[in-house]
Amino acid sequence: MRTALVRESVTEGVVLQLDAVHKFFGPNHALRGVDLAIAPGEVHGLLGKNGAGKSVLIKVIAGVTSPDSGEVRVRGEAVDLGSPKIAREAGVAVVYQELSLVPTMTIAENLQLGNWASKGFGLLDRDAMREAGLEALARVGLERDPDERLDSLGMAEKQLVEIARALTGEVSVLLLDEPTSSLSDSETRRLFDLVREVKHRGVAVIYVSHRMWEILELTDRVSILRDGRVESPLATAGTDAQTLAHLMVGDVVEVSHDQSERSLGDVVLEVHGLEVDRRLKQVDLTLRRGEILGIYGLMGAGRTRLARALFGLEHWTGGSAQLNGRDYRPASARDAIAAGVGFVGEDRSAGLVPMMTVAENVILGSLQRFRRIGMFNRRSAHEVAEAYLDRLKIKADSVEARVNSLSGGNQQKVLLARWMCANVNVLILDDPVRGVDVGAKEEIFAELVAMCEAGTSVLYFTSDANEARRLGDRVLVMASGRVVAELPASSDEKSIVAAAGGASV
Repeated sequence: MRTALVRESVTEGVVLQLDAVHKFFGPNHALRGVDLAIAPGEVHGLLGKNGAGKSVLIKVIAGVTSPDSGEVRVRGEAVDLGSPKIAREAGVAVVYQELSLVPTMTIAENLQLGNWASKGFGLLDRDAMREAGLEALARVGLERDPDERLDSLGMAEKQLVEIARALTGEVSVLLLDEPTSSLSDSETRRLFDLVREVKHRGVAVIYVSHRMWEILELTDRVSILRDGRVESPLATAGTDAQTLAHLMVGDVVEVSHDQSERSLGDVVLEVHGLEVDRRLKQVDLTLRRGEILGIYGLMGAGRTRLARALFGLEHWTGGSAQLNGRDYRPASARDAIAAGVGFVGEDRSAGLVPMMTVAENVILGSLQRFRRIGMFNRRSAHEVAEAYLDRLKIKADSVEARVNSLSGGNQQKVLLARWMCANVNVLILDDPVRGVDVGAKEEIFAELVAMCEAGTSVLYFTSDANEARRLGDRVLVMASGRVVAELPASSDEKSIVAAAGGASV
């Protein structure tokens, strides 16, 4: 039973206030008269379906995009948020779901982007940058050398660098957009401690997450964004996860995947002793036709590196594999795709071509399907793309819309549609529902189950033990670059986390 709702308003001073904020993108009315007021020291949760306008609202407050009408005030002063620099000078800091760092720069350089420590005469003060970098990294509990290049870090470590950067300098308003999507349980707990620290300093925090338990544990109030409108805030203490999910997406039915009644086919993929330098060590696995194999691991376990190696994005330094009875050792993504393997990585921006349309991104893995006598059949391609938009409930103005105009969850569905269109034999998924709302997550799960029932085999890599056991016919557990356990899907979540050497949240 859902709890009674307690609507609350800010009674004391306001740090951040939005009045009647509207934002259009062509015919798309993304924000429709948003009113919002956040008090000093308040952690305010923001929930909404993919495409509800959460990221647009965050970008307006952060100065990335200007509102078409309405007003934004920070500590009572109207702010013309025409650029991120103006917003930052007003005390607004932001951590985006999609990282805004420079991979080829060092960690220290990324931490000081736009605010360089200088000796004068155009010379950077490298010693000061390193010292500031060590202090910032210690604040978020990341033990890395500030002089390392950012692209040597994993996704979760990059997320911590982004958080450390946001917490540098004077901050009045902190915007966190899915900040734990790549973090382990222990790192999530450290982030919660950081949020509570800035809360006690009077900083106003807007916390965007699809993880209901995070909203319930961390926030004071929560607002639901629906179709560009924000409803009156709720007191978090007066609600529960079921109520919030219902307000956000309506009634959600969890996908049923009864592994005990499934009959799997022959072995499709067999891997022996796969190694990548010293980071993956003698990995063995088998995958059967129609099987979902859950592969769980904490940050640094080697989960993502294994997924990338199986798709030809990491150089194998040892081991062998057979795919459908043939030797399989892809030297590139092209080799993997040619063998009938698809891949959705943890960083969706790396898999999409942002300036291409939705239709072009959907058919990118199956271009030959739409060629006839050297000619490209655009009409057929659009019809197929439109069918996947309907099937996956992808929210877009049309298949001609640029894919970067879609919300993160809808972009993730476009990537899934690409490999469904390509009719791959094996689909590799690395945290595919990261940053996806609860309703869209169940829709994606339902499509994965349907694909497997039709004969596709899935390697489902995840940092969420519950996802691994819910979807997987079996669960492999990784730690320190190795497979350390194979567990039945009937195992409980705590057992899976314990096998990885972690502690359940």
